[in-house]
Amino acid sequence: MSGFVKQDCGDMHHIQQMVRDSVGGVVDFQIVGTDPLVAGVVEGGTMATDYAPTDLNPDGTFLICIETAAIFYVTLADGSDFTITAVQSAAYLGQWYPAKLLSVNVGTTGNFSVGY
Repeated sequence: MSGFVKQDCGDMHHIQQMVRDSVGGVVDFQIVGTDPLVAGVVEGGTMATDYAPTDLNPDGTFLICIETAAIFYVTLADGSDFTITAVQSAAYLGQWYPAKLLSVNVGTTGNFSVGY
């Protein structure tokens, strides 16, 4: 028996962001820290090199909170490159983007906060 409980409309009184693992299990998504070397928001348009924080999750990943709707070039946890489009970033503006990242890459034009 799985622990899955189908939610009804009455259960949807607030929004939760969740990431699912490769078998569909929900991965807890709590931010417990940030990069101590960054004061505030990272300005993607000024990055001269790919960005990865000094403090990471135990699996070597981190999360970003999208601060401006723009294009983000990232490397996902599996090592593949991915583009967060302006449409996607606008939809997640002010929210933690639901992807575990290894880096935010040069060419990114948006600003973001960092969490792990």
